[in-house]
Amino acid sequence: MMISLFGCGGQKYKLNFDGSGFESRKTEYPAGAKVTVRYDMIATDTDYSFSIDDDVEMKTDFDGGYVFTFIMPEHDVTMHVSSRNSMEYIPDYDPAD
Repeated sequence: MMISLFGCGGQKYKLNFDGSGFESRKTEYPAGAKVTVRYDMIATDTDYSFSIDDDVEMKTDFDGGYVFTFIMPEHDVTMHVSSRNSMEYIPDYDPAD
């Protein structure tokens, strides 16, 4: 008798979120898996900045919310979000930074 264990075993790595608003189907993925994460918590007059671990190449799209895709590396990954009110005056602020 042959039993298939494809997808059931192997090392999985955690997908962590540093901030609220991120959504993903799973919280753990095997290395090499395509990961899709959505961010739908969009407010008007707000600038968002997203980042991920330096060694992970992430693609960003917009479809009614931000959609991020990347390939899970052989380690846990943390996605980050920061935001600021784009209508707020900030002395010495350079948007090119």
